[in-house]
Amino acid sequence: MKDSPLGKNSHIPKEYDSSLLIPLSRIDSRIKSGLQDFSSLMHGKDFWTSYETSWLNLRGIPQNKILNVTYSSDSKYFLESKSLKLYLYSLNNKKFDTIEEVSSLIQLDLEQTLKTEVEVDLASSPRAIQQNHLSLDSLAIEKIDSYPNSLVIESEEKEASEDLSCGLFRSLCPVTAQPDWATIYISYSGVAINHLSILRYLLSYRNHQSFHEECVERIFFDITKRCKLDKLSVRANFLRRGGIEINPVRATPGIEISMFREERQCFCFLRALWFITFASLISI
Repeated sequence: MKDSPLGKNSHIPKEYDSSLLIPLSRIDSRIKSGLQDFSSLMHGKDFWTSYETSWLNLRGIPQNKILNVTYSSDSKYFLESKSLKLYLYSLNNKKFDTIEEVSSLIQLDLEQTLKTEVEVDLASSPRAIQQNHLSLDSLAIEKIDSYPNSLVIESEEKEASEDLSCGLFRSLCPVTAQPDWATIYISYSGVAINHLSILRYLLSYRNHQSFHEECVERIFFDITKRCKLDKLSVRANFLRRGGIEINPVRATPGIEISMFREERQCFCFLRALWFITFASLISI
């Protein structure tokens, strides 16, 4: 983290610079969380979306797209988010002949940084699929803990196969302590999870400082340890900061993992698009 720009004043780069990308060690992250011995029990993907991806065509005219990046949770490294933002800013004044050139360069730079295969897609609109999960948000709980406490998670004496969601989730950036908001999606089959207990557990992250990926992995392993489940997947759809959205997913091996975005994330995109359009009309 000593080389990370997170929490530091940073100048906006004017020229392309791939060295701005900062990788963070997954094994160090998992050792810090006490999860280094459990990585074989899950697989997953990290889905990133950037709405501030822009470059110039050969005539010097700005080109804008939405960047989608996907890579495996088995990778040796994961990205530091502010470094990705600065790297993408460094592309703003670089000229490209085709969109394929842009995509290929970003893919090459990310793969060299993360030492793993990376999927890169430049799109005109966000990919969105609304999932039908049972929301826990309206449940009445009496208290939450001041730190993530897995001991509050309880099971019930029945079998179940459920898709649950919590849109009240908040954690804090481990460096700046800025709030990160997300909807947590939990899908499982096995002995039923008590709804009040899992909501109480998720809300206890409210003042916990940790990276998005670390939160999801800890939630996955805490549920795994406390509940007798056949299958489990945990997804966090975080709202974006600095134009970047991170949606980590962790699941038991064999579960297919795909990208989806929720209505709240899409609403933020439409609101931002409306603001940009309105500002452009005012300036005419």
